[in-house]
Amino acid sequence: MSFAKLMQRFKGGVLAGDRPAQQQDPLKLATAAVLLDIGYADGTLMTREEDEDLLTYLKRAFALDDTMAQELVKAASEIRAQTIDHFALTHFIRRNSPLNDRIEIVKTMWRMAYADGRLTDYENYLVRKLADLLGLEHHVMIDAKVSVLQELGLATS
Repeated sequence: MSFAKLMQRFKGGVLAGDRPAQQQDPLKLATAAVLLDIGYADGTLMTREEDEDLLTYLKRAFALDDTMAQELVKAASEIRAQTIDHFALTHFIRRNSPLNDRIEIVKTMWRMAYADGRLTDYENYLVRKLADLLGLEHHVMIDAKVSVLQELGLATS
């Protein structure tokens, strides 16, 4: 199912009513859904650190307050529960976000993946796959990873 079709179904159901139009923004929802998938990639519930990384990114990237960011995550969880079509979500983000924004999304993915201090094989695979689908060249994805590792004090010199 395409992201556009999913959004139509989603707007007709979960988001119908008197919610602010801002909460229905497809780019925000796609971004939050992709990041949520990283949070669950290690097979466990999201940690407090992963949740903080996600909310911090969403608030900064989309100028949201705490309540709006939490509502966005809740809406993205609904999309993720219905389907997680990485291609459709990342294709939408790729078409609607400049490269610098997509690099910041991937940096947030790395922060979330390393939030518990370790990187599982699946987390590594998924971040690399999503970075590729977001149109980041391999060296750009690696630069983003190294930047986050340095930021977190996990890089070896």
